Amino acid sequence: MLKSKTFVKKTRSGGIMKIVREHYLRDDIWCGSEVCTECKQEETVLQKDTYIESNLCSFPHYLLPDTNIVLSQIDILEDPLIKNVIILQTVLQEVRHRSAPIYKRLKDILHDKEKHFYTFTNEHHRETYIEREQGESANDRNDRAIRISTKWYSDHLNNTPTDKRLKVVLLTNDRGNKEKAEESGLYSDIIVHRLLAVAIGADSTYPDLMDKHKQSALCNNLNYRHKMAQYAQRASVAYHTQLFFKSRGILNEEGFILFVRKNAIIVLIPKFGLEGTVFFENKDKPSPKLIFNEEAPSLTVEGHSFNMFDKVKVTISLDASNVQHQKIRMSLVEPVISGVSVAPSEPEPEVKRAKLDR
Repeated sequence: MLKSKTFVKKTRSGGIMKIVREHYLRDDIWCGSEVCTECKQEETVLQKDTYIESNLCSFPHYLLPDTNIVLSQIDILEDPLIKNVIILQTVLQEVRHRSAPIYKRLKDILHDKEKHFYTFTNEHHRETYIEREQGESANDRNDRAIRISTKWYSDHLNNTPTDKRLKVVLLTNDRGNKEKAEESGLYSDIIVHRLLAVAIGADSTYPDLMDKHKQSALCNNLNYRHKMAQYAQRASVAYHTQLFFKSRGILNEEGFILFVRKNAIIVLIPKFGLEGTVFFENKDKPSPKLIFNEEAPSLTVEGHSFNMFDKVKVTISLDASNVQHQKIRMSLVEPVISGVSVAPSEPEPEVKRAKLDR
C-alpha cells in the first residue's frame, strides 16, 4: 500500500517548493510476541511469561513507553529487571532527534537479547500509521500515533487463543496523553518512572506516594500545572503575533494556498511564516456560490477555482472588535471576484521619529 505526503517548503530565495514523498505501508509486520499465532514471525522477542511483581500492574503485561519516559528514565529501562518492552518506531525517531547519547543507550538495550526489547515499525504498518491532521502539532500527532499503536497491540494480543491474556501498559508522564489513552480503553499511568524505580529498589520514596489517593492528588496537581504552562505558551505566541500586526495596520501580502475546505482556503504567508484562513461565507452578507470538490481537492467560488499551491493575495489585519478575543483576519484581494474580494489597503505613511537635540 502506498501513501504520498505533499507539502511546501520555503527556499532561501523566498520561493515555495512543492515536495512529494512516498510512504509505503505493509500488513506483514509482526508483533514480536511469543503468544501470537496470527503473525508469520521469523523470530520472536517478547516473552510469554512477563510477570513482574508490581502494586500498579498485578497482571501479565508488556510495557510501552512514550518518548518522554525514554528520555527521562533511560537508567530505569537499563535495569536488568525491566524486560519485555515495546519501543515504537515513532519513539525511536523522536529520541534520535532529541538526544544522541540516550538514543545510543536505547539502541544498546535493543541489541541486548536478555532484555527482550522489541522495536515495532508502527510508521509502516497499515493499521497503525496515521497522518497528521489539520492544526495538529507534530508532538500531538506522535502522541496519537503512540496511542493508536498501543490500542492495536492490545486488540491484537486479545485475539490470541490463550488463557493467559496479556495487556499492554502505556507509560507516560503527560496527563492529556493518559486521559486520551484511557478514553480508548488503554491502561496507562503517569509519574510511573518514580514508581518503577521504587519497585526495583533503585530508589526510595515517602509512604504517601505509594497511597493511591495521594498519588491521584499529586498527579492531578502536576499535570494541571503542566497544562496551564502549555496554555500560557500558546497565549504568549498569540499575544505577540497580535502585537506585531497591531502596529502595522492592514497589510497586503502574497501567499500560497495550503489547504482547501468547503467554505474557506488556508493560506501561507511566507514573509511572516503565518498561516491564516480566508472564509467565503459571512453571516452579514449573502454567501457566494461555492462548489467543493473533495477528490481534487478544489473550491470553486463564483466560477473561479482555488487549488492547493495556487498563488493569492490577501489583506492581513487585527480584528480588535472584541478586546478579550482579538484575532488575525485575512481577506482575499487577488484573484478579483465580484462580491468576494476586497480592495487592497493603501499603505500608511511612515511616522518619522523626532530627532533628539544633542
